[in-house]
Amino acid sequence: MLLLSALAPMLFPALAQAAVISISSRQATAPSSYDCGQVRVDSPNTTYGGYLAADLDTERRYIVTRTTSQKRLLTRYENNTLFTLNSNGKNPTFGATFGFYWDTPPGKPNFAPSAQNYAYFNSVAASKLGAKPANISASINEAGTNPSTGKKRDHESESAIFYLQDPSSPSASGERELTAQWVNADGSFVPAYFVINTARRINISGNLTRYFQEWEGSPARIFCTGKSA
Repeated sequence: MLLLSALAPMLFPALAQAAVISISSRQATAPSSYDCGQVRVDSPNTTYGGYLAADLDTERRYIVTRTTSQKRLLTRYENNTLFTLNSNGKNPTFGATFGFYWDTPPGKPNFAPSAQNYAYFNSVAASKLGAKPANISASINEAGTNPSTGKKRDHESESAIFYLQDPSSPSASGERELTAQWVNADGSFVPAYFVINTARRINISGNLTRYFQEWEGSPARIFCTGKSA
């Protein structure tokens, strides 16, 4: 594992509270459908920022691109799900699959405000709001073996985890921020925070301070631009 414990508290103080909009558990936001367009990724470390790319990488995961030559992902927000419109992934959503390493408690496949437990964004089958983590189709599970066990990947996924910023209070640029909550195996909702790793892949975790004690990368926020170009 790559350590960043010495730098994270200095670079990103109180980010877990500042980086997201407060969302009550089981709260669905209005409107239920919105043309999200390109998804912009913002980070305190500007070298990590950019836009979600349409094509999955070799690990069958979504990445952030900074180039205009690489096709950008187009999306539609509907029923707490981010549907992909031009991805090369076979599944219809920008969803999350539980990670290959975790703290116990809370154990697999759960998040907690005290744990580094995380999930990878990849091409995932659609789930419903409030659905518990399940072995639904996910591109990362088809990309190789589980590095912690050497066996076939079979980690649980979910996709109806997003909350869209209220249209009455968009950002100064007119963009609308997306936040996320992971649903645990017991049905509880845990606020989840975005991170970009050094390979420019997007993850979420319930505790960024704990996450950065184990992994390198940068905190992130993601925004629906409402634009297709």
